[in-house]
Amino acid sequence: MSRPLVQIVMAVFNGENYLNEQIKSIQNQSFKNWELLISDDNSTDRSLEIATAAAVNDHRIKIVLNGRSFGCARDHFLALTQLANAPYLMYSDQDDIWDSNKIEITLAAMKEAETGTSCKPILVSTDLRVVDSKLNVIDQSFLSLSGMKADKRDFGYFLSSCLVTGCTMMINEPLKKLAARPVLNADRIIMHDWWLSLIASAFGECIYVPQSTISYRQHGNNSVGAQKRSIFRALLSLKQMNKHMLDTLEQAEEFKATFYQDLNPTYRNNLDSYLQLKECKRSQIVRKISEANAWRNDAIGNLGMIIALMI
Repeated sequence: MSRPLVQIVMAVFNGENYLNEQIKSIQNQSFKNWELLISDDNSTDRSLEIATAAAVNDHRIKIVLNGRSFGCARDHFLALTQLANAPYLMYSDQDDIWDSNKIEITLAAMKEAETGTSCKPILVSTDLRVVDSKLNVIDQSFLSLSGMKADKRDFGYFLSSCLVTGCTMMINEPLKKLAARPVLNADRIIMHDWWLSLIASAFGECIYVPQSTISYRQHGNNSVGAQKRSIFRALLSLKQMNKHMLDTLEQAEEFKATFYQDLNPTYRNNLDSYLQLKECKRSQIVRKISEANAWRNDAIGNLGMIIALMI
């Protein structure tokens, strides 16, 4: 049997409430040449039973990495990334609903970006609509709800921020090969989607499709959710923002340890300037962010970043 053009990896943990719906939404895709790899992280509910039943009835669904314990979505998805071997790889949460043309739309954007440059690492992501646990629409656009813009997607931006949502991503083989490079400390990677975005922006391209291709559930068990930004919310969460900025600096250190020698001079300078934020004087913060080209896509985010680095 020839390998599928697209593989989808799904990391599952205690997802019995919505898992079957999500699997069915993948089975209902207009694009049919896919394979779904489901890995269960020792769930205590019926998740593995549901996934196994789906695999029995559809040869395109496989249960993988069974019995391994990961403990967090980042490590789970990074392991699945290493396992996948199709030309294109997509990522699925356990509790969303994919639009029937999600793969078709994302693959078309990928093919267009690859035209004439098949060896370039490329990541394609899309917008998503935010829904509640019963699929009632909260907002048609995750990006709009979050108060972000998609007009800045270069390496400097991804040092401080990430607009890519993992469940909308598709990556190509050149990006997957770079992502397979061993790291010194995976705990310094914030999330798999951010890490892949950094790699793609440094050595290839991050493409954003301004169309919602997925219904993204907001409920009590979400690891990461969508929230509307405001100055009031930003000021209330300064301590959290400070920790977040320190986490981005740790991730940047890991990226430097893994890829520095392969970066072009401009991106080396961006990375070095960003890392200097760890020890620079308060009066130098704005200049260092500018030298790193690490400004965010929204004024509230930029203000929060500056204040968080000062406390």
